[in-house]
Amino acid sequence: MAVIAQTGVFSFGPQVAKGTAATNYYQHRASDIDLGTISDDRLGPPEVGGINTPTIPYRAGVMAAGGATINPRLESTLGWLFYGALGAVATTADKDVLGTTVTGMYNHEFTFATDAGYLPWMTFRKWIPGKTSGDELGEIFRDCKLTGLTVALPNEGLINARVDALGTAEGDNFDPGATWTYANTTMEDYPSIPIGCTVGGYLKIPGYSASALPVTAATITLQNAPLDPRQERNYGSPYLDDVTIVSRQLTIDMVVKWQNPELYESIYTGATNATAWTPSPFVEDLDVYALSPQNAPLLTSPYGLRIRADKVVWSSPQPIRLAGGQAISIRLTGTAIAGGTYYCKFNIGNKTTQYVWPT
Repeated sequence: MAVIAQTGVFSFGPQVAKGTAATNYYQHRASDIDLGTISDDRLGPPEVGGINTPTIPYRAGVMAAGGATINPRLESTLGWLFYGALGAVATTADKDVLGTTVTGMYNHEFTFATDAGYLPWMTFRKWIPGKTSGDELGEIFRDCKLTGLTVALPNEGLINARVDALGTAEGDNFDPGATWTYANTTMEDYPSIPIGCTVGGYLKIPGYSASALPVTAATITLQNAPLDPRQERNYGSPYLDDVTIVSRQLTIDMVVKWQNPELYESIYTGATNATAWTPSPFVEDLDVYALSPQNAPLLTSPYGLRIRADKVVWSSPQPIRLAGGQAISIRLTGTAIAGGTYYCKFNIGNKTTQYVWPT
């Protein structure tokens, strides 16, 4: 008999500090969960003195790595992942993510902390069902930091997200027969999922044009690159001493329908009517808005998701392709750079009053 994965549970919670597991956990539906314990099992070098087969097995260390792919619900729990991925939050009452007054809605703006390298510690859990009751296994991943957050924006489908974490794997990582409880007793339902075709959503380069771009698909990625694990381990211990974030970068990749040559010309020449390549990169901003297809309960506005960057260096990495039976499009890639009033902002509009990291 095969055991199906459908009843498994992915959850996460904020830690007070490194070494102290979370006390409140928030469960969220996921389509793919591969977060797990990674044991670095190795074989030693070939040796003289016997048959020509491996002779030395050993373990070089252990860590927690991987993540989950989710259709993000904007109702509440997603905010903890955004907080963990960016580092700080400010909340404004009675506003949606566009700054419009909506009584009863809260606009949560997630940004880098004052120390731009800071990320808070989190605990993740994965509940694995068993063949019979009592055969369940719980995996606990304490002392993790979010190393990646990707948001995929299809033009006619559910917006989805991928979160990735890296953890020390130090502590009790397995809980046979786990019976866990959660701060949200039920998982959030589908109405708060943003959808790419919902009227009102947009992707813009506001500094270039106030109009929305005719985008067919886009992906936004925030990468929090960690120090090489080989540099994190200390002699005498198999565990990572820390999860040090050495660089952070927001990128966007999108495909835009060709309407006229103005954007293409702007990228290469610096103006919509110039004729020669310019050595100056095309640097503008980014503004992305997505919303749920229906209003939040008892409110006059839908749940909202907004992602912005103040300075993005844009490029068109591929030539304009003319192919028989195909529409013309332009692929744009962008990387947010320092020097603006902020680096990036991720906003969620929902009915949750605040997100307060425990101390």
